[in-house]
Amino acid sequence: MEFCKHIFIYALIVFQPVLGQSKPEISDLTMDVKQNGVFIKLKTTVPVDLQNITGWSTESGWFYITVLGAISDSVSITHSQYKFPITNIQTANSTESTQISLQFKREIESFEFYQSDAPPEILLSLRFPVDEIFVQAEKGNISKQTSKFGFQKTNKSRQYKRIRTGLYLLGSSLTVAGTMDMDNKNEMSWELPAGLSILVGTYFFDTLLRPKLKEK
Repeated sequence: MEFCKHIFIYALIVFQPVLGQSKPEISDLTMDVKQNGVFIKLKTTVPVDLQNITGWSTESGWFYITVLGAISDSVSITHSQYKFPITNIQTANSTESTQISLQFKREIESFEFYQSDAPPEILLSLRFPVDEIFVQAEKGNISKQTSKFGFQKTNKSRQYKRIRTGLYLLGSSLTVAGTMDMDNKNEMSWELPAGLSILVGTYFFDTLLRPKLKEK
């Protein structure tokens, strides 16, 4: 009896670290959204065996990650920063496993889990269908072209305003100089008619001709 007692105490000392080991905790979630998919990192307190990780998607747009024998920090995970096409993150812990749910606005064609020991992380690669990638690329090209044309239009408008302001300043300067010169010499110099011509011509073009040209 005494011998069995010693064996029990010895076994308890040897296996205490294993028996007392806490569940792996998923403490943080980060993501990198690309044109062809999303790469997700789940930070864990200890490495998790890939055999304990499963994932699947539904037609309603949800992708589920289940990790057996682990627990999630629900507050940290659900408050993780995310962006389109991910629109929602939820977690659910049970005695056997933890589940992280991601809601997508785009279809998931395939996925693959990886493991990192240092630092301990669960890595998940999700890929979008190829046809969706082409559609998004075309939309991106159209947006870039629209932005480019809009930028060029804005630049031309700014250039015109600068030229118009410069002509008004030049016309005003010549008119003032011509008026002062006429007061001193009692005769009209070339600056006065030139300045008035620039002012009248600029005003006429800006208020009458330019609006008609823009309509065309």
